[in-house]
Amino acid sequence: MNSITLIGFLHKPLTYHCTVHGQDLVRFELCTSTAGRQAHHHCLAWGPAALDLHRHLQPGDRLLLRGELQYRSHPQQSPQKAMVPEIYVRTYTYLGKAGK
Repeated sequence: MNSITLIGFLHKPLTYHCTVHGQDLVRFELCTSTAGRQAHHHCLAWGPAALDLHRHLQPGDRLLLRGELQYRSHPQQSPQKAMVPEIYVRTYTYLGKAGK
């Protein structure tokens, strides 16, 4: 089973795309903190979830999300391709603004 749960806040504005197949997609970074260190997680959501997140989520908003950890190859100038981790969002809950 591939499952991940994160609680964090939106680091910067999300990016909306409509795919060539007409599917809604949003990309965003969720920032989490552990032991005083911050990590930025690249997240993707499709369909109705993408539209809902796009309409309601602003930088600084807190979010609990559950999803799958996937790796996408990202071409580099060197012969080896970098594997970029991404979270494919399955469910989410708004937790309000950070610090409130």
